[in-house]
Amino acid sequence: MTLQESIKQYRLQLLAIIPLLVLLYFKILPDMVKDWLRDDNYSHGFLVPLIAGYFLWQRWPDLRTKRVKTDIFGLTVIVLGMCQLIVAWLGTEYFTMRSSLIVLLAGMVVYLFGREVLKGMALPLCYLLFMVPIPYIIYDFVAFPLKLFVTRVSVAALKIVGVVVMREGNIIMFPATTLEVADACSGIRSLVSLLALSVAYAFFIRTSGFRRAIIIVSAVPIAIATNALRVIGTGILAQWWGEKAAQGFFHEFAGLAVFALAMLLLVAVGTVVKGKQLSPATAESADFCAIEQNGQLSPVVDRIYRRRFITLFILLGATAFYLHFHQTTMVPTNKAFSQFPSQIQSWTMVSEALFSDAVLGVLKPTDYISRQYRGTDGNKVTLYVGYHNGAKGTGGIHSPKHCLPGSGWYEVSSGLYPLTLNGKQEQIVRAVYQKGESKELFLYWFQMKGKVLNNEYALKWGEITNSILYSRREETFIRISIPFSDDEAAAMARGEQFIKDFYPVISEFLPQ
Repeated sequence: MTLQESIKQYRLQLLAIIPLLVLLYFKILPDMVKDWLRDDNYSHGFLVPLIAGYFLWQRWPDLRTKRVKTDIFGLTVIVLGMCQLIVAWLGTEYFTMRSSLIVLLAGMVVYLFGREVLKGMALPLCYLLFMVPIPYIIYDFVAFPLKLFVTRVSVAALKIVGVVVMREGNIIMFPATTLEVADACSGIRSLVSLLALSVAYAFFIRTSGFRRAIIIVSAVPIAIATNALRVIGTGILAQWWGEKAAQGFFHEFAGLAVFALAMLLLVAVGTVVKGKQLSPATAESADFCAIEQNGQLSPVVDRIYRRRFITLFILLGATAFYLHFHQTTMVPTNKAFSQFPSQIQSWTMVSEALFSDAVLGVLKPTDYISRQYRGTDGNKVTLYVGYHNGAKGTGGIHSPKHCLPGSGWYEVSSGLYPLTLNGKQEQIVRAVYQKGESKELFLYWFQMKGKVLNNEYALKWGEITNSILYSRREETFIRISIPFSDDEAAAMARGEQFIKDFYPVISEFLPQ
């Protein structure tokens, strides 16, 4: 039986899978579409399903004639996809949660139609990964080095053309103004979209795999080079016409022009390297198994198919049931952070910061403290405590490893530091970051149910296990920062003393 005949024979069962998938992902995929709407980095997500559909349509003449051979290995892939979805749901890890849909689809193709059919559908399925926003841990890891690189190249070019300019990290300083090379100017934004479009373009033209790889890889230098041109142009405008000219209409227009230029360069690369176009692949005639008798479907095979559909329905339904009815308990603090004392031992509060709605929209804490305390010696430490009660919408903790580099700080050193908290030996993170000439010591940790955690992976595992065992996922991020110039040891001693004085107080506020 061919794929086309199989789909026709079991069209009702296949259609019944759709509402089950909707039940599984109706709380997940709408949020992804919202990311496409509000984040320019992923606005290409609207095109990805359409392009994947085109790839499938393009391959359909070959796919429909393939002989199907159900493969029990597909059930393993389906189960793995469901486990991926459940674990990511419990740990609120969005990339893993969203990409589980692609794993499930691949598993169902193998389970119902066989591996050869999956080979023919591999490109459309894999291309769907471009619609899933990448984790910000990866985004920030790539974006900050790109910002520094583009800044260095742009400053060098501006000096060549006679512009008076200095660089400090990703900050470009002119005599009359200062510009920051943000994510949009680093190339990362156009790189994400350009990579998705380069893959589509490489497979639209019929050429060899090696030539396609060249087209796809060329998206990286093209994105970086064109955005460097944007920064250089902005710098020249800022030098001669002021910051308003550089940040006004030209800045927005330059973004569109740069992406259009990048697309033209990508097409040019494809035109140069594509060579002679290959003819479309002919349909394979391999017959994997005789599952028909006298033109009719074998009763044995029909029973196997129906059992597989029943198994699939049960698995999808059970997973949807679990996700729908699993409730995470909202755990409040013991006391509101507004009651946190302004005097802690010998430390006196000298200032308190209130975040804007934009910042709160990113951090999404349930409650927070952002204060500066001064010791008897006149030196200051800055305290931030962010509490997340585990309810939907509070968001996860933003680690300094991701946030600080995104703000122009680079890591000088980092490691674990032993510290006694409430009579128990704990390991917290001790890190030094620098921005220009400014250095700052950061001491931080995460806390869940009274347990001190010092890395993001332990935090994520704690979210999952607490959600499974206790139906709660509350977590706290505690960070102390101390600016210093040369005497790092003195800054460390000051931070350690503050933590010893502060920890018994904050413990009264946090649930155990």
